Amino acid sequence: MAGRTSPSDSAPRDRARRTGYLAALLLAGVATSAGCGSFAAGAGLGDSLPTREAAAQAVLDALWTRDPERLLRLALTEGEFRTTVWPRLPASRPEMGMPLEYLWSDTAAKSRAGLAEVLQAHGRQRLRLDRIEFGGPAVDYGVFRIHPKTALLVRDQAGRRSRIRVFGSMIEADGRWKVYSFVVD
Repeated sequence: MAGRTSPSDSAPRDRARRTGYLAALLLAGVATSAGCGSFAAGAGLGDSLPTREAAAQAVLDALWTRDPERLLRLALTEGEFRTTVWPRLPASRPEMGMPLEYLWSDTAAKSRAGLAEVLQAHGRQRLRLDRIEFGGPAVDYGVFRIHPKTALLVRDQAGRRSRIRVFGSMIEADGRWKVYSFVVD
């Protein structure tokens, strides 16, 4: 009879379906485990780097290649702000009356504008980091620290030195570093 299958004909299909289902579950478990591991490292800071110098040089390299997507990944994301930063900021206290959404949207808009200016001023320049300076002491929030007013002392391809400001603060968590935002404070 056409269209009908015997139990022996459907066995390979059922086995393949079960194998596909198990493979999907396994991949979901691996992805979840990987996500948990990245949350623990750097208090949930993705695309963070092991040193402040590595983070700053990554920014300079992304400016050289004019890669705004990479630059945005090197900066604090909304998810990181919500889960790691916001709960520890004084502004998050109920008596302050500051909505998280307002603060994030304002910071993100200013950061995007700052990034556009930085790309305009420093895009396509091949710069090497000599040193990082901060404009004040780090502020410790327990799980993370903010290092304010970052200045980069750099050299161009001809060896000329300059001091530039391409982002504001840096955030450090569990020995991992990232740009807080492209708002030059």
